[in-house]
Amino acid sequence: MRKSIFVGFAALLAAAPADATGGLVCRTAGADPIELALVIGHTALSTIVSARLREGGKSIPVIVAQSWLDPNEVRLDLTDRNATRHALRLRAKRKGGTYDGQIWRSGQRRWVRCREG
Repeated sequence: MRKSIFVGFAALLAAAPADATGGLVCRTAGADPIELALVIGHTALSTIVSARLREGGKSIPVIVAQSWLDPNEVRLDLTDRNATRHALRLRAKRKGGTYDGQIWRSGQRRWVRCREG
């Protein structure tokens, strides 16, 4: 009887959904590039879990304020860690194996390409 309870419990654990993660790496072209690394959680609904922002080789601490992710589009707003200042806005649409779009940062709009990474 104890063996069957243990085997049943083990089977339930094995049948649990897998919580996987993936990511996108977005980069602008030109001098002082902006690099944005996104961690995406793939559960029932894919969501952007965290973001790391680098500009001109310097790390900028940010948090995800809002995000939208579907197979054809990614939208993201980042703020500073205290959520008092808007840091970055990303809007990109899928084109083949990449996402191409725009980043708005410090009042400037720049072209960006995001790849799975």
